Amino acid sequence: MYESKVNKIYFRELFGSIAIYLVVLFTSVWIAKDMPEGVLRTLIALLPMIPVLAALWAVVRHFKRIDEYLRQWNLENLAMAGGLTAIFGLTYGFMEGIGFPRLSMFVIWGLFMGGWGIIACLRKKFDA
Repeated sequence: MYESKVNKIYFRELFGSIAIYLVVLFTSVWIAKDMPEGVLRTLIALLPMIPVLAALWAVVRHFKRIDEYLRQWNLENLAMAGGLTAIFGLTYGFMEGIGFPRLSMFVIWGLFMGGWGIIACLRKKFDA
């Protein structure tokens, strides 16, 4: 019961901040793309980081709300996702050395977060 309540709060906070992020992201790109280079353009381009910080705040609050078992379980998932991302990064680094295109950090971030989600789903399904 408590876990369900905590998860509802978490998803509301997290997906609310993601929705705000998307609005701010597209708006800031639309505004900044035609501006001359300068400090104002840079600040506008960085505006999406405010809702990103709100998403981080939601994750931290969620970790503080959950019990020790779930906290440990989630941290293990994060560690596995980090390890897989590191292996991918090292492997792809060798491939860049032979001419593969450089990857954006957005790709690495997506792999890490996607890996965290996939690992959590697999562990939930197959751990008894």
